[in-house]
Amino acid sequence: MNLRFWLKLVLSTCLLGWLLQRTPLGDVTADLTRVGLGIFIAGALLSLQCWIDAAIRLWVVAPEFPLTEVVRMSFISQFYGTVLPGQLAGDVVKIWRLGRFQRFPGHAAAATLIDRGIATFALFAIGAFAAFALDTIHRSLGIVLVCATFAIAIAGVMLSLASVRDLLVRLANIGSSRPWLARLSELLHRIAHALHDAMRRPARLMICFILALVFHAICIGNHMLIGHALGIDIGLSAWCLVYAGVSVLMLLPISIAGIGLREGGYVGLLALFGTSRETALALSFTFLGYALLGALLGYVTELMDYRDQ
Repeated sequence: MNLRFWLKLVLSTCLLGWLLQRTPLGDVTADLTRVGLGIFIAGALLSLQCWIDAAIRLWVVAPEFPLTEVVRMSFISQFYGTVLPGQLAGDVVKIWRLGRFQRFPGHAAAATLIDRGIATFALFAIGAFAAFALDTIHRSLGIVLVCATFAIAIAGVMLSLASVRDLLVRLANIGSSRPWLARLSELLHRIAHALHDAMRRPARLMICFILALVFHAICIGNHMLIGHALGIDIGLSAWCLVYAGVSVLMLLPISIAGIGLREGGYVGLLALFGTSRETALALSFTFLGYALLGALLGYVTELMDYRDQ
């Protein structure tokens, strides 16, 4: 394992340790015992539905890939996204494993990044709406999310333009003496080509966006379910903002399995609405458990793959 992995492991440990040092574990455990087994099971089923939704969403963007393979690779990416630094690590594994089914080099990468971009666009839009629906304290965050939403949309439109694709080809030729620049330009060109191809099927992009909204709605509903059982009494807009904020933090590849970032995000954001640190950590540990459940399902799927080979 390289130095970067150990640095991220140390960061996760320090963040979580700092929070636990300031929070009585007995109170966190007491909060968790208030949640019935049926609620935990319902939350796990909702999480499973989210993972299936994400797989179908990718398949809608790239129907050339077999649906069964997309579902299997999506579960496997849950495993690698948990054991490797950052959720994006799971996307990298998904791209690599789906590469054997792609029509042209880089198709799997392009489809995965388009899917991720649409899901992130929907996430930022939900977060921005929630921030503006709340009081003025959260308006600055809403402005940031609105800017990020427009940035993703503009980037997608720009990459789909033929002139931009031609520019990327020229950059790849110019940067042939610098391998990293040539590879980056080539990847961007492939993404642009795939996005241009996807733009000719706007119905699929719209379906993907709707599925992304459904995905986020299920996740927010899951938060409300567990949160209500823990006694967190906040409105829908507040839950949307908390979910969006934590989800953005989880994209950062600076920790292992999001440990530390997830807990800090819930504690910090829920504190804005008067939720205690103990209850916020209980919520965070619940969703960490669901993430580990997804990783376990992915690990079992990976083992089955190896046995079939």
